[in-house]
Amino acid sequence: MMSRRFFYDTGEKKVGPVTGNDLVRLRAGGEIADDTWVRREDSSTWRPLSQIDLSAEEEQEAHPTLWQILTHHFSWCSLLLLAAVLVVVIAIGVGLLMYAWPVVLVLLLGYMFFSLLSKS
Repeated sequence: MMSRRFFYDTGEKKVGPVTGNDLVRLRAGGEIADDTWVRREDSSTWRPLSQIDLSAEEEQEAHPTLWQILTHHFSWCSLLLLAAVLVVVIAIGVGLLMYAWPVVLVLLLGYMFFSLLSKS
């Protein structure tokens, strides 16, 4: 889901677009107040910030998703490289498992057998 985007008026200039999360942070930091005029990117109506429901953005700010954390701390290039490495590692693992499953099965059965013997 893409965050809603807003513009806000500082009195000297209009700033934006910014996300609802940005508005929450700016308000918490005292850079804007509840009486700051704000409009949604897809609207031409300006309203005071106090009249805008930022509860979804506040919830998102308090409990970010893994994707939001990753995109906030890493560049797209790093994330693509990580994804490529994971795909290669998984492909190698699946390839090895394809040929090694009999060995894994024997080891698992041996573990279960010796576990039963040790309990008796």
